[in-house]
Amino acid sequence: MSASAETNGQLRRSLGLCGAVAVGVGGTIGGGIFVLVGQTAALAGPAALLSFALAFVAALVIALPYAELACRYPQAGGGYAFVREVLGRRWGFLMGWVFWGSYVFVSGYVTLGFGGYLNALTGLPPEAGAVALILACVAINLRGVEVAGKLQVLVICLAITGLLGFAVAGAHAVQLARLTPWAPHGVSGILSGALIAFLAFGGFDMVAAAGEEITEPHKNLPRAIFFTLAVVLFVYLLVAFTALGTVDWHTLGASRAPLSDAAQTFLGDLGARLVAVIAVVTTAATANAVLVVTSRISFAMARDGLLPSQLAKVQPRTGTPIVAVLVSGSLLILMAVFSSAASATAIGGFLYVLHFIPPLLVLVQLRRAKSASPAFMTPVPQILLPLAFAMTLLLLIASGTEGIAGGTFWIAAGIAVMWICRGTAKRDTVQ
Repeated sequence: MSASAETNGQLRRSLGLCGAVAVGVGGTIGGGIFVLVGQTAALAGPAALLSFALAFVAALVIALPYAELACRYPQAGGGYAFVREVLGRRWGFLMGWVFWGSYVFVSGYVTLGFGGYLNALTGLPPEAGAVALILACVAINLRGVEVAGKLQVLVICLAITGLLGFAVAGAHAVQLARLTPWAPHGVSGILSGALIAFLAFGGFDMVAAAGEEITEPHKNLPRAIFFTLAVVLFVYLLVAFTALGTVDWHTLGASRAPLSDAAQTFLGDLGARLVAVIAVVTTAATANAVLVVTSRISFAMARDGLLPSQLAKVQPRTGTPIVAVLVSGSLLILMAVFSSAASATAIGGFLYVLHFIPPLLVLVQLRRAKSASPAFMTPVPQILLPLAFAMTLLLLIASGTEGIAGGTFWIAAGIAVMWICRGTAKRDTVQ
């Protein structure tokens, strides 16, 4: 990449379909299977399976319009780019800030989940393991997204093989009696579990956030989004059923390494350690994907003048937004050190669901304006768009007091940053 490319802040298109799917699946399976299965079981009991099903439906009806927007605007930042282009800079800033914050908070349960499984293997404190993981991800990403994408492919292939092996090996030990009582916390528990499970399907928007680095985006972006959801659903159903059928849901919900506990019952100590190794590798892939998306969001906002311009600096040799990677890595470390997995999930879940509403409004406006048709269009929009809005509102309500309060505080901080940046820009213009 030339020096002029660095000045213009252009990223390199080097991720093919396989790499894009790996980013999406890697950003989904690690936290979802190895960490969120236990949290969902604690809220919904055996009906966690239904929570996952509801979360998949919500993800699918939101993913369809999101795929259309990704084809219209294959740019770094994903949903932020959609909103900025159509609704303007102020809405773009708030969208980007919420999007960025959602993954910063979500990183807490991902990296601490990694630390929990590493602790089961080595005895290393979870927080120390989480910080070491983030530093490793920063080092990998500084070498370029193409290197990170190739590593992601290898890791996800290993993870899927191991998880399917877990499900097959545990099939004989499943006891249907463990699935009763089905819904010990009623409908509210199922809905609360669905919010947690929705995070487990969240990788499809990571693909859109890296849209500026994906080759043939009009073809590969929608394909990568739908392949991500299909792969994740298949793996989730098999693994969650095996876990809930072999371990009491109370135990599963209280465990820091839930799938290791499940493997212990039918594979013994060796099986439990093997699952912990796969969990460590896979949650590492999730953390890597989170770092990719958070750095690209802040890079895109800085390139548009909505955050300090230093965040838009691109390293010429690798095409990497180097400062954005370092800043996002620092925020992830703060979350690992100072947050808990439960609070990170609640606040991150609220912000993550909230960030889908502005893009849906964008698509409604584009459809009403009868703008040019992209390669992929949402089918039956008169049904799917209202359903997508309803799903997001239901999940926001299910996020609870902690999620709403923490998310509101983050948004208020963003509004303050926006006014500070605006005032700084005015002073620079006058000078």
